[in-house]
Amino acid sequence: MKPAMRVLLIGSLVVSATSAAMCSLLWREGYEETYLKGPVVDTWSVPAIDPAPVVLPGAAWASIPARTADGKVAGWIHEGAEGKFIALDEATGRVLWHAATGPVPDDLVRSDGWRRGERVPAVAAALAGPGVYLVAANRKWMLIAEGGGSVKTGDLPAQIPALTGAACLVDGNFWLGIADERDGGVMLSAAGVLADVRSDRPAGCFHAGDDRDSDLKVISPLQNAHADPTPYPADDHSRGYPPEVCGRYSKTQMKRTGNAWCSDMRTTDGDPKRSVMLHISDIVFRQEDDKWLMVRLPDPYSGGIDFKPSIVNYELSWPRAFFDMTAYRNVTSQNNPSATSFEAKKVEQRTEVTEIVASIARTGELQWARSIWRGDMPRVSADFSENWFYTRSLLLASHPSSPAQTIYAFKPGMLLAIDQATGAPRFQVGTSLAPPTW
Repeated sequence: MKPAMRVLLIGSLVVSATSAAMCSLLWREGYEETYLKGPVVDTWSVPAIDPAPVVLPGAAWASIPARTADGKVAGWIHEGAEGKFIALDEATGRVLWHAATGPVPDDLVRSDGWRRGERVPAVAAALAGPGVYLVAANRKWMLIAEGGGSVKTGDLPAQIPALTGAACLVDGNFWLGIADERDGGVMLSAAGVLADVRSDRPAGCFHAGDDRDSDLKVISPLQNAHADPTPYPADDHSRGYPPEVCGRYSKTQMKRTGNAWCSDMRTTDGDPKRSVMLHISDIVFRQEDDKWLMVRLPDPYSGGIDFKPSIVNYELSWPRAFFDMTAYRNVTSQNNPSATSFEAKKVEQRTEVTEIVASIARTGELQWARSIWRGDMPRVSADFSENWFYTRSLLLASHPSSPAQTIYAFKPGMLLAIDQATGAPRFQVGTSLAPPTW
Protein backbone atom coordinates (compact mmCIF):
# COMPACT_ATOMS: atom_id res chain seq x y z
CA MET A 1 0.00 0.00 0.00
CA LYS A 2 1.37 3.44 -0.90
CA PRO A 3 2.28 5.81 1.98
CA ALA A 4 -0.45 8.27 1.00
CA MET A 5 -3.09 5.57 1.39
CA ARG A 6 -1.89 4.08 4.67
CA VAL A 7 -4.40 4.41 7.51
CA LEU A 8 -3.37 4.36 11.15
CA LEU A 9 -5.57 3.42 14.11
CA ILE A 10 -4.71 5.38 17.27
CA GLY A 11 -7.09 4.64 20.14
CA SER A 12 -10.58 5.11 18.73
CA LEU A 13 -9.50 7.69 16.13
CA VAL A 14 -8.80 6.92 12.49
CA VAL A 15 -6.45 9.46 10.89
CA SER A 16 -4.63 9.65 7.55
CA ALA A 17 -0.86 9.24 7.29
CA THR A 18 -0.63 12.90 6.27
CA SER A 19 -2.23 14.25 9.46
CA ALA A 20 -0.27 11.79 11.59
CA ALA A 21 3.04 12.61 9.95
CA MET A 22 4.69 13.97 13.07
CA CYS A 23 3.28 11.36 15.46
CA SER A 24 5.24 8.45 16.88
CA LEU A 25 3.72 5.15 15.82
CA LEU A 26 3.89 1.85 17.69
CA TRP A 27 4.00 -1.24 15.49
CA ARG A 28 2.81 -4.54 16.84
CA GLU A 29 6.27 -6.06 16.31
CA GLY A 30 7.45 -3.95 19.26
CA TYR A 31 9.43 -1.11 17.72
CA GLU A 32 8.45 2.50 17.22
CA GLU A 33 8.61 4.72 14.22
CA THR A 34 8.30 8.46 13.86
CA TYR A 35 8.63 11.03 11.13
CA LEU A 36 11.54 13.43 11.49
CA LYS A 37 10.50 16.20 13.87
CA GLY A 38 11.71 19.71 14.59
CA PRO A 39 12.72 22.57 12.24
CA VAL A 40 12.35 20.50 9.07
CA VAL A 41 12.15 22.35 5.75
CA ASP A 42 12.13 21.14 2.15
CA THR A 43 15.44 19.78 0.87
CA TRP A 44 15.99 22.78 -1.40
CA SER A 45 15.19 25.26 1.39
CA VAL A 46 17.91 24.07 3.79
CA PRO A 47 20.04 27.13 4.60
CA ALA A 48 23.58 27.32 3.27
CA ILE A 49 26.37 27.07 5.81
CA ASP A 50 28.14 30.37 6.49
CA PRO A 51 31.63 30.80 5.00
CA ALA A 52 34.24 29.38 7.37
CA PRO A 53 37.43 31.17 8.40
CA VAL A 54 40.24 29.78 6.22
CA VAL A 55 43.37 28.38 7.84
CA LEU A 56 46.60 28.14 5.80
CA PRO A 57 45.41 29.52 2.44
CA GLY A 58 46.85 27.57 -0.46
CA ALA A 59 47.19 24.31 1.45
CA ALA A 60 45.39 21.07 0.54
CA TRP A 61 44.33 18.70 3.33
CA ALA A 62 45.77 15.32 2.37
CA SER A 63 44.93 12.79 5.09
CA ILE A 64 42.18 11.49 7.31
CA PRO A 65 42.36 13.85 10.32
CA ALA A 66 43.70 12.55 13.64
CA ARG A 67 41.57 13.74 16.57
CA THR A 68 42.84 13.76 20.15
CA ALA A 69 41.28 13.82 23.61
CA ASP A 70 42.85 17.18 24.46
CA GLY A 71 41.04 19.00 21.65
CA LYS A 72 43.50 18.87 18.76
CA VAL A 73 43.01 17.87 15.14
CA ALA A 74 46.12 17.01 13.19
CA GLY A 75 46.99 15.79 9.74
CA TRP A 76 49.10 15.94 6.62
CA ILE A 77 48.76 18.87 4.23
CA HIS A 78 50.31 19.60 0.87
CA GLU A 79 51.56 23.08 0.04
CA GLY A 80 52.42 22.76 -3.61
CA ALA A 81 55.01 19.98 -3.89
CA GLU A 82 55.96 20.13 -0.20
CA GLY A 83 54.38 18.18 2.64
CA LYS A 84 53.74 19.43 6.14
CA PHE A 85 52.18 17.90 9.26
CA ILE A 86 50.11 20.34 11.31
CA ALA A 87 48.24 20.31 14.62
CA LEU A 88 45.30 22.70 15.10
CA ASP A 89 43.08 23.73 17.98
CA GLU A 90 39.68 22.13 17.27
CA ALA A 91 37.65 25.07 18.53
CA THR A 92 39.37 27.84 16.57
CA GLY A 93 41.61 26.31 13.89
CA ARG A 94 44.64 28.03 15.41
CA VAL A 95 47.88 26.33 14.30
CA LEU A 96 49.54 24.89 17.41
CA TRP A 97 52.64 23.48 15.70
CA HIS A 98 53.83 22.07 12.40
CA ALA A 99 56.62 19.97 10.96
CA ALA A 100 57.98 19.91 7.41
CA THR A 101 57.90 16.40 5.92
CA GLY A 102 59.76 17.12 2.68
CA PRO A 103 58.67 16.72 -0.96
CA VAL A 104 55.43 14.79 -1.45
CA PRO A 105 56.22 11.35 -2.97
CA ASP A 106 54.91 11.00 -6.51
CA ASP A 107 52.64 8.08 -5.61
CA LEU A 108 50.96 10.16 -2.88
CA VAL A 109 50.21 13.21 -5.02
CA ARG A 110 46.47 13.56 -5.53
CA SER A 111 45.14 16.05 -8.06
CA ASP A 112 41.49 14.98 -8.31
CA GLY A 113 38.51 14.70 -6.00
CA TRP A 114 36.46 11.54 -5.37
CA ARG A 115 37.37 8.87 -7.88
CA ARG A 116 34.86 6.65 -9.61
CA GLY A 117 33.78 3.84 -7.34
CA GLU A 118 35.84 5.17 -4.41
CA ARG A 119 34.33 4.32 -1.03
CA VAL A 120 37.22 4.25 1.41
CA PRO A 121 39.10 7.48 0.55
CA ALA A 122 42.46 6.71 -1.05
CA VAL A 123 44.38 9.19 1.10
CA ALA A 124 46.88 8.85 3.91
CA ALA A 125 45.74 7.61 7.31
CA ALA A 126 46.68 9.78 10.29
CA LEU A 127 46.49 8.56 13.89
CA ALA A 128 47.70 9.87 17.23
CA GLY A 129 49.84 7.69 19.50
CA PRO A 130 51.81 8.25 22.70
CA GLY A 131 53.81 11.40 21.98
CA VAL A 132 53.85 10.68 18.25
CA TYR A 133 51.59 10.83 15.19
CA LEU A 134 51.41 8.30 12.38
CA VAL A 135 50.91 9.07 8.68
CA ALA A 136 50.67 6.02 6.43
CA ALA A 137 49.67 5.44 2.81
CA ASN A 138 50.44 3.00 0.01
CA ARG A 139 53.87 1.70 1.03
CA LYS A 140 55.16 4.63 3.07
CA TRP A 141 54.90 5.64 6.73
CA MET A 142 55.93 8.66 8.78
CA LEU A 143 56.13 9.23 12.53
CA ILE A 144 55.99 12.86 13.65
CA ALA A 145 56.87 13.68 17.25
CA GLU A 146 54.37 15.69 19.28
CA GLY A 147 55.36 19.34 18.82
CA GLY A 148 56.98 18.65 15.45
CA GLY A 149 60.54 18.21 16.72
CA SER A 150 61.35 15.15 14.63
CA VAL A 151 60.06 13.25 11.59
CA LYS A 152 60.90 9.59 10.93
CA THR A 153 60.04 7.96 7.58
CA GLY A 154 60.16 4.47 6.16
CA ASP A 155 58.93 2.14 3.40
CA LEU A 156 57.35 -1.29 3.56
CA PRO A 157 59.66 -4.10 2.45
CA ALA A 158 58.77 -5.67 -0.89
CA GLN A 159 57.26 -8.81 0.70
CA ILE A 160 54.60 -6.83 2.61
CA PRO A 161 51.43 -5.93 0.66
CA ALA A 162 50.41 -2.28 0.38
CA LEU A 163 48.53 -0.53 3.17
CA THR A 164 44.73 -0.36 3.13
CA GLY A 165 44.10 2.78 5.20
CA ALA A 166 43.16 0.86 8.35
CA ALA A 167 45.25 1.74 11.41
CA CYS A 168 44.80 1.15 15.14
CA LEU A 169 46.69 1.98 18.30
CA VAL A 170 47.53 -1.23 20.19
CA ASP A 171 49.44 -1.02 23.48
CA GLY A 172 51.15 2.19 22.40
CA ASN A 173 52.11 0.91 18.94
CA PHE A 174 50.43 1.11 15.54
CA TRP A 175 48.79 -1.79 13.71
CA LEU A 176 48.65 -1.07 9.97
CA GLY A 177 46.16 -2.94 7.79
CA ILE A 178 47.59 -4.51 4.63
CA ALA A 179 45.96 -5.74 1.43
CA ASP A 180 46.63 -9.45 1.93
CA GLU A 181 42.98 -10.55 1.49
CA ARG A 182 43.14 -12.08 4.99
CA ASP A 183 42.36 -8.91 6.97
CA GLY A 184 45.95 -8.88 8.15
CA GLY A 185 48.40 -6.19 9.11
CA VAL A 186 51.83 -5.36 10.42
CA MET A 187 52.90 -3.68 13.66
CA LEU A 188 54.94 -0.46 13.70
CA SER A 189 56.35 0.61 17.06
CA ALA A 190 56.05 4.21 18.24
CA ALA A 191 59.84 4.33 17.89
CA GLY A 192 59.64 3.43 14.18
CA VAL A 193 60.52 -0.28 14.25
CA LEU A 194 58.51 -2.32 11.73
CA ALA A 195 57.69 -5.93 12.62
CA ASP A 196 59.01 -8.63 10.29
CA VAL A 197 55.94 -10.86 10.68
CA ARG A 198 52.30 -10.50 9.69
CA SER A 199 49.64 -10.16 12.42
CA ASP A 200 45.88 -10.66 12.46
CA ARG A 201 43.57 -7.74 13.12
CA PRO A 202 43.60 -7.06 16.89
CA ALA A 203 40.32 -7.70 18.71
CA GLY A 204 39.82 -4.04 19.57
CA CYS A 205 40.53 -2.80 16.04
CA PHE A 206 37.02 -2.65 14.60
CA HIS A 207 35.97 -2.61 10.98
CA ALA A 208 34.32 0.50 9.59
CA GLY A 209 31.33 -1.70 8.83
CA ASP A 210 30.07 -4.34 6.47
CA ASP A 211 30.04 -2.42 3.20
CA ARG A 212 29.35 -5.34 0.86
CA ASP A 213 25.69 -4.39 0.36
CA SER A 214 25.82 -0.83 1.60
CA ASP A 215 24.16 2.17 0.03
CA LEU A 216 26.67 4.37 1.87
CA LYS A 217 29.01 5.87 -0.69
CA VAL A 218 32.01 6.70 1.50
CA ILE A 219 33.32 5.21 4.75
CA SER A 220 36.60 5.04 6.65
CA PRO A 221 37.99 2.68 9.28
CA LEU A 222 39.15 5.81 11.14
CA GLN A 223 35.64 7.11 11.83
CA ASN A 224 34.27 6.92 15.37
CA ALA A 225 31.40 4.83 13.97
CA HIS A 226 32.37 1.21 13.48
CA ALA A 227 30.67 -2.11 12.91
CA ASP A 228 28.72 -3.38 15.91
CA PRO A 229 31.00 -6.18 17.16
CA THR A 230 28.17 -8.10 18.83
CA PRO A 231 28.50 -11.75 17.68
CA TYR A 232 25.54 -13.57 16.22
CA PRO A 233 24.98 -17.33 15.80
CA ALA A 234 26.26 -18.96 12.63
CA ASP A 235 22.74 -20.07 11.71
CA ASP A 236 21.34 -16.52 12.01
CA HIS A 237 20.53 -15.59 8.43
CA SER A 238 19.63 -12.08 9.60
CA ARG A 239 23.32 -11.59 10.58
CA GLY A 240 22.28 -9.99 13.86
CA TYR A 241 19.86 -7.50 12.33
CA PRO A 242 16.47 -7.39 14.11
CA PRO A 243 13.89 -9.13 11.87
CA GLU A 244 11.06 -7.07 13.36
CA VAL A 245 12.67 -3.99 11.79
CA CYS A 246 14.56 -5.35 8.82
CA GLY A 247 12.85 -8.55 7.75
CA ARG A 248 10.31 -9.30 5.05
CA TYR A 249 7.05 -10.84 6.18
CA SER A 250 6.98 -14.59 5.48
CA LYS A 251 3.52 -16.02 4.81
CA THR A 252 4.77 -19.55 5.38
CA GLN A 253 6.42 -18.76 8.71
CA MET A 254 3.84 -16.11 9.69
CA LYS A 255 6.55 -13.72 10.87
CA ARG A 256 9.26 -11.35 9.68
CA THR A 257 12.57 -12.94 8.73
CA GLY A 258 15.90 -11.95 7.23
CA ASN A 259 17.35 -8.46 6.87
CA ALA A 260 16.13 -7.44 3.42
CA TRP A 261 15.49 -3.82 4.37
CA CYS A 262 18.62 -3.15 6.47
CA SER A 263 21.68 -4.09 4.45
CA ASP A 264 23.50 -0.81 5.01
CA MET A 265 25.66 -1.46 8.10
CA ARG A 266 24.80 -1.62 11.76
CA THR A 267 27.31 0.60 13.52
CA THR A 268 28.03 2.01 16.96
CA ASP A 269 30.61 4.27 18.59
CA GLY A 270 30.71 2.28 21.80
CA ASP A 271 28.08 0.18 23.52
CA PRO A 272 25.92 -1.94 21.17
CA LYS A 273 22.91 -0.11 22.63
CA ARG A 274 24.16 2.92 20.70
CA SER A 275 23.74 1.11 17.37
CA VAL A 276 22.49 2.92 14.28
CA MET A 277 21.51 1.45 10.92
CA LEU A 278 19.69 2.44 7.75
CA HIS A 279 16.31 0.97 6.82
CA ILE A 280 16.36 1.61 3.06
CA SER A 281 16.47 5.45 3.11
CA ASP A 282 15.41 5.97 6.73
CA ILE A 283 17.36 5.92 10.01
CA VAL A 284 16.98 3.40 12.83
CA PHE A 285 18.34 4.02 16.33
CA ARG A 286 18.63 1.38 19.02
CA GLN A 287 17.03 2.47 22.29
CA GLU A 288 18.12 1.86 25.87
CA ASP A 289 15.31 -0.70 26.33
CA ASP A 290 16.74 -2.76 23.43
CA LYS A 291 13.93 -1.71 21.12
CA TRP A 292 14.47 0.28 17.94
CA LEU A 293 13.17 3.65 16.74
CA MET A 294 12.81 4.18 13.00
CA VAL A 295 12.99 7.83 11.96
CA ARG A 296 11.35 8.32 8.57
CA LEU A 297 12.48 11.21 6.42
CA PRO A 298 9.35 13.04 5.23
CA ASP A 299 8.23 13.29 1.64
CA PRO A 300 5.17 15.05 0.14
CA TYR A 301 2.98 12.09 1.11
CA SER A 302 3.69 12.66 4.82
CA GLY A 303 2.51 16.18 5.42
CA GLY A 304 3.69 18.43 2.61
CA ILE A 305 7.39 18.64 3.53
CA ASP A 306 9.79 17.00 1.11
CA PHE A 307 13.01 16.28 2.99
CA LYS A 308 14.22 12.91 1.78
CA PRO A 309 17.77 13.30 0.44
CA SER A 310 19.88 10.16 0.09
CA ILE A 311 22.15 9.37 3.03
CA VAL A 312 25.66 8.74 1.69
CA ASN A 313 27.65 8.75 4.94
CA TYR A 314 27.06 9.05 8.67
CA GLU A 315 29.14 9.46 11.81
CA LEU A 316 28.39 8.99 15.51
CA SER A 317 29.38 11.04 18.55
CA TRP A 318 27.26 9.85 21.45
CA PRO A 319 24.53 10.93 21.93
CA ARG A 320 24.65 12.81 18.60
CA ALA A 321 24.43 11.34 15.10
CA PHE A 322 25.41 13.18 11.90
CA PHE A 323 24.40 12.46 8.32
CA ASP A 324 25.83 13.52 4.98
CA MET A 325 23.05 13.63 2.37
CA THR A 326 22.71 14.50 -1.30
CA ALA A 327 19.78 15.22 -3.59
CA TYR A 328 19.34 16.30 -7.19
CA ARG A 329 16.69 17.99 -9.30
CA ASN A 330 16.27 18.96 -12.94
CA VAL A 331 16.16 22.70 -13.60
CA THR A 332 15.12 24.66 -16.69
CA SER A 333 16.60 28.14 -17.19
CA GLN A 334 16.28 30.71 -19.96
CA ASN A 335 17.97 34.05 -20.63
CA ASN A 336 14.92 36.19 -21.73
CA PRO A 337 16.74 38.73 -23.97
CA SER A 338 15.21 42.19 -24.26
CA ALA A 339 13.07 43.20 -27.25
CA THR A 340 15.88 45.39 -28.68
CA SER A 341 18.68 42.85 -28.16
CA PHE A 342 20.13 40.65 -30.91
CA GLU A 343 20.94 38.01 -28.29
CA ALA A 344 19.43 34.65 -29.13
CA LYS A 345 16.90 33.16 -26.80
CA LYS A 346 18.32 30.17 -24.97
CA VAL A 347 16.60 27.51 -22.88
CA GLU A 348 18.88 25.20 -20.94
CA GLN A 349 18.23 22.02 -19.02
CA ARG A 350 20.60 21.24 -16.19
CA THR A 351 20.76 19.01 -13.13
CA GLU A 352 21.39 20.66 -9.78
CA VAL A 353 22.85 18.88 -6.75
CA THR A 354 22.86 19.84 -3.09
CA GLU A 355 24.87 18.34 -0.23
CA ILE A 356 23.45 18.60 3.29
CA VAL A 357 25.01 17.83 6.66
CA ALA A 358 22.43 17.26 9.40
CA SER A 359 22.39 16.44 13.11
CA ILE A 360 19.51 14.14 14.09
CA ALA A 361 18.76 13.22 17.70
CA ARG A 362 18.14 9.61 18.65
CA THR A 363 14.59 10.59 19.57
CA GLY A 364 13.87 11.72 16.00
CA GLU A 365 14.38 15.50 16.19
CA LEU A 366 16.30 17.38 13.53
CA GLN A 367 18.69 19.53 15.54
CA TRP A 368 20.18 21.40 12.58
CA ALA A 369 20.82 21.01 8.86
CA ARG A 370 23.12 23.00 6.58
CA SER A 371 23.75 22.84 2.85
CA ILE A 372 27.53 22.77 2.45
CA TRP A 373 27.51 22.68 -1.37
CA ARG A 374 25.00 23.36 -4.13
CA GLY A 375 25.53 23.64 -7.86
CA ASP A 376 25.41 21.87 -11.21
CA MET A 377 25.95 18.13 -11.15
CA PRO A 378 29.57 17.27 -12.06
CA ARG A 379 30.12 14.96 -15.04
CA VAL A 380 32.59 12.31 -13.89
CA SER A 381 31.13 9.16 -15.41
CA ALA A 382 28.61 7.71 -17.83
CA ASP A 383 26.93 6.28 -14.71
CA PHE A 384 24.34 8.80 -13.47
CA SER A 385 24.67 7.64 -9.86
CA GLU A 386 28.42 8.34 -9.91
CA ASN A 387 27.68 11.91 -11.00
CA TRP A 388 24.93 12.34 -8.41
CA PHE A 389 26.96 11.00 -5.49
CA TYR A 390 30.16 12.76 -6.47
CA THR A 391 29.08 15.69 -4.29
CA ARG A 392 29.64 14.09 -0.90
CA SER A 393 31.84 14.19 2.18
CA LEU A 394 33.26 11.78 4.71
CA LEU A 395 32.14 12.80 8.20
CA LEU A 396 34.50 12.36 11.15
CA ALA A 397 33.71 13.37 14.72
CA SER A 398 36.07 14.62 17.40
CA HIS A 399 37.60 12.27 19.92
CA PRO A 400 34.81 11.44 22.42
CA SER A 401 36.72 13.20 25.23
CA SER A 402 37.59 16.35 23.30
CA PRO A 403 36.39 19.54 25.04
CA ALA A 404 35.60 21.08 21.64
CA GLN A 405 33.20 18.65 19.98
CA THR A 406 33.49 19.13 16.22
CA ILE A 407 32.16 17.29 13.19
CA TYR A 408 34.51 17.33 10.20
CA ALA A 409 33.42 17.15 6.58
CA PHE A 410 36.34 15.78 4.58
CA LYS A 411 36.71 15.82 0.79
CA PRO A 412 40.02 15.09 -0.93
CA GLY A 413 41.87 18.38 -0.52
CA MET A 414 39.52 19.94 2.07
CA LEU A 415 38.69 19.70 5.76
CA LEU A 416 35.70 21.72 7.04
CA ALA A 417 35.19 21.92 10.82
CA ILE A 418 31.61 22.38 12.09
CA ASP A 419 30.33 22.89 15.64
CA GLN A 420 28.45 19.74 16.60
CA ALA A 421 25.86 21.55 18.71
CA THR A 422 24.91 24.38 16.35
CA GLY A 423 26.03 23.54 12.81
CA ALA A 424 28.10 26.74 12.67
CA PRO A 425 31.43 26.53 10.77
CA ARG A 426 34.60 26.81 12.82
CA PHE A 427 37.34 26.77 10.18
CA GLN A 428 38.37 25.25 6.86
CA VAL A 429 41.69 24.03 5.48
CA GLY A 430 41.96 23.67 1.71
CA THR A 431 39.28 23.36 -0.95
CA SER A 432 37.91 20.22 -2.58
CA LEU A 433 39.99 19.03 -5.52
CA ALA A 434 38.59 19.16 -9.04
CA PRO A 435 36.46 16.27 -10.30
CA PRO A 436 38.30 13.61 -12.32
CA THR A 437 38.11 14.09 -16.06
CA TRP A 438 35.77 11.91 -18.09
